[in-house]
Amino acid sequence: MFNKLMSELSKNPEVKSALGEKEGVIKESYKKNKNIRVVVLESNNLKSNKTTTKINISSTKTDSLLYSSIKRSMPVLFRYGDIIVYHKIKKKITSYPSGQALDHENTTEEINSLLNDKENFSIHIKNLYITTIYSIWGPILFSIFYMLLFLGTLFILYRNLLLNKKLLKNKEVFTRNMTHELKIPVSTILIAAEGLGKYDIANESENVKKFAHIIQRAGNQLSSLVESILQNARSDSNMETLEMKPVNLLSLLQEIKDSLSVIIVKKQAEVKLENINGNIYVKGNPEQLRQIFLNLIDNSLKYCDKQPIILISATKKNNRIMITIQDNGIGIPKKYEKDIFDPYFRIMNNDLHEVKGFGLGLSFVKSSLKKQGGNIHLLQTQTQGTIMEINMLSYEY
Repeated sequence: MFNKLMSELSKNPEVKSALGEKEGVIKESYKKNKNIRVVVLESNNLKSNKTTTKINISSTKTDSLLYSSIKRSMPVLFRYGDIIVYHKIKKKITSYPSGQALDHENTTEEINSLLNDKENFSIHIKNLYITTIYSIWGPILFSIFYMLLFLGTLFILYRNLLLNKKLLKNKEVFTRNMTHELKIPVSTILIAAEGLGKYDIANESENVKKFAHIIQRAGNQLSSLVESILQNARSDSNMETLEMKPVNLLSLLQEIKDSLSVIIVKKQAEVKLENINGNIYVKGNPEQLRQIFLNLIDNSLKYCDKQPIILISATKKNNRIMITIQDNGIGIPKKYEKDIFDPYFRIMNNDLHEVKGFGLGLSFVKSSLKKQGGNIHLLQTQTQGTIMEINMLSYEY
């Protein structure tokens, strides 16, 4: 404050000339004794001591000088508000700018004037909250960003832990099922082979044929299980490139229906191909498409506790083919709708699987369709049974 006053006084050429070398002495004295009393004199001739009088403190306009000084040194206080300088002389309080009401909130403590011990100054800051926020908005945004980044990292870690836990559980179930499924045909082959050793092949050909048929059936079952595992491994490989060809949908479905004829007859099932135009061609890999529909229709036959009825229909929308497979089976509980396409996942009943398998069928279906530009999802149904909808590219000639 003192330095500011000296600076303002020095702007007047006569005052500067009158101070002369004493200006430095005055400043040095103030540094040593901050309670020094400074008296500014007024005279027509500053070099003469005859006509000097003391200037009234109010004439120096210290409050306006303080206001201007703060405005230049701390412009942030004026960006979203203003300040008020309260000038207290004895019990009288004035403000600068004038006409401002006295407000003790957001006001600094009173500071004694350097020129008069009976005078005090205090500063009131308007919109202090907004001004403070503006002053530190950079660090605040930085902190919020890193907090969100931290929370996002925690969320991703937590989600990955849940996924890994789920995957490990499914793999454990898969290993248990695989061991059981593979053990049955292997044991059958071993028993049949042991039985063959007890017969004279030349004289007991009927019994030999019987055991040979058992071995062949168990071998086919074993081969089918191994193929399903290898097939799923191939579908998960990103290195595999599928050869896309035009496939007649009606012919493909009829071929699959014929290949499942033994099971269809055994279960007295009905597989109906409805509203499928013979000119509908899908763009895909014939071998994998065959396995996709084979898995889906086989599931509809297996997971049914009564006479299975399967309805398959197809419609064309723009350049897409919408294929619907509907059955009257036991259905899929709503809580498992998002899990059924995960690898190794199987719906369990009292920790037991009522239908044998590895839980790879629907996982293969989804993965293979994705590679062929298609997708599959489970439609909501209020009745018993399941509705699967497949969306595939139409082959345009």
